[in-house]
Amino acid sequence: MLFNTLAVVALAAVVDAQTSSTPHAQGSVGSVMGPVQFLWPEDRPWSANADNTAPCGSTSGVNNRTQFPLDNGAVSLSIGETAYQVAFRIAYDNNPTIQSAFSEQIVHNVTEVDPGHQCYRIPDRPDNIAAGTNATIQLEYWSTYQSEPSQSFYACADVTLVEASSFVGSIPCFNVTSSEFVAPASSSTAASVPAATAPSTVSAPEISSSKSSGLSAGAKAGIAVGVVVGVAALLGALLFALFRKRAASKKDAEAANQFPVMRQKERAASLASAETQVQH
Repeated sequence: MLFNTLAVVALAAVVDAQTSSTPHAQGSVGSVMGPVQFLWPEDRPWSANADNTAPCGSTSGVNNRTQFPLDNGAVSLSIGETAYQVAFRIAYDNNPTIQSAFSEQIVHNVTEVDPGHQCYRIPDRPDNIAAGTNATIQLEYWSTYQSEPSQSFYACADVTLVEASSFVGSIPCFNVTSSEFVAPASSSTAASVPAATAPSTVSAPEISSSKSSGLSAGAKAGIAVGVVVGVAALLGALLFALFRKRAASKKDAEAANQFPVMRQKERAASLASAETQVQH
């Protein structure tokens, strides 16, 4: 009876996790962004009817420019769906509108990125590019969305290049995949310890030496409920991780058939936060 109860609660936890605790950018895909977008620098507003159109996947022009260091720069991505053949290019222009303007590729060999966040270093600018130059960084990648076939997507971030000594702040750069992200507990179990750090047993309160003292029926019931909820949350997390792993494996297999070169799983080295501090 207890096992059946736990199974029902665990299934409910999985459904809740899938519907209300979607990690990272996955819940935004198709509503405010494509499968991948710039986390930094800020990109142009996303357009559902233009995100497959080169060069920038948006109906908006240049609305905002982010200061970008001439040296030690990096780009950070928010990834909602697995993407392939990711390329970054740059155009030194005030408002590039054609694909041929993005002739310089600045990040190479990013064969695949998984849902989450990734950061990549940008090479230092050529000697003939000075501070104050306007530029646009282009992101191009292949991905699938829902039942649609794999297709190319575009996004652009407009920047103004500045000397590293004049760059204020730091680049928000960190690497994590959604499979490494633990969804927060629902409001009904907000007071319980997260599954990753919860102890395997529940300790009863210390009992005094008085003969008349002891655990009340309410306290015993509370401990029992805590055990059930804790075990159910753990089972739910395990089932959710299993479902995610199977879905990712299936999508990777389909993509490998479409892009045979991806079977080699080449990946460009991404960066951690400590490696993207701009040296003044």
